[in-house]
Amino acid sequence: MASLITPPQILATIADPLYALAPAEFTAARNAAAREVKDSADLELAARVQELKKPSPAAWAVNLLARQRAEQLEQLADLGATMREAQEDLDREQLAELTRQRRALVNALAREASALAKDARHNLTVTVIEEVAKTLQAALNDPAAAAAVRSGRLVRGLEATGIEPVDLTDAVAAPEASMVSAPRPAAERKAVRDLAAVRAAKEAEKRADEADLEVRGVERRISDVETRRGRLESRLAELEEQVGALEDELRESDRDLRSLGRERDRAARRSADLRAEADKLRD
Repeated sequence: MASLITPPQILATIADPLYALAPAEFTAARNAAAREVKDSADLELAARVQELKKPSPAAWAVNLLARQRAEQLEQLADLGATMREAQEDLDREQLAELTRQRRALVNALAREASALAKDARHNLTVTVIEEVAKTLQAALNDPAAAAAVRSGRLVRGLEATGIEPVDLTDAVAAPEASMVSAPRPAAERKAVRDLAAVRAAKEAEKRADEADLEVRGVERRISDVETRRGRLESRLAELEEQVGALEDELRESDRDLRSLGRERDRAARRSADLRAEADKLRD
């Protein structure tokens, strides 16, 4: 049976692992792949492999998303399709909400690309992150650009003009193997959105359960503090009672001291009188 794999697919198969490499590793790996193909006597394919271009920093970061965050890129493409539907229907309220979602999703994916690059020991500059965001915006606006982004073989960043289709010239390695898929039917897009809503609901329910656990934990701590406060109040009442009794004893001691002081003064006067009388009798 003849092989069903076409030359573009063979080139894409060779290119895929190359565009998964770190930028510094790309050129040497591409040259080695070209030599290997050349050794197999397929000179035309070897030449095409040798022509594969090293991805720009922004394209490399977007390729990371394509490999490690494919589901989020699907959400981006689905959101773009939904926005185009809303534009056709002139639904301004829905468009305003979708625009907010678009901004949030593009920014979140750009941050995620930066984080993935950092995990791969490459820090993206602010300029590169902005180019990543523009590329994601282009993917949201144009189905062909979305297919290019999802291919994982992006060579350069993309930019949408808002009017013309996104220019994909020399933007994807082995582009023939990344033909733009036909737009999804409305029913399929709705199913995707419904699935996303179910997932979001489950995630929200999970967070709610975690919040409930936190509430119960705080309530237990409140109960413990209230119990401790009750014990302290009881102890304070006991101490106040003891203080009252001690104050009574102190007042009684003060009375005794005053009484004994007067008694001492009387005894001293009587002693003085008796000594004076004794002195007179001696004389």
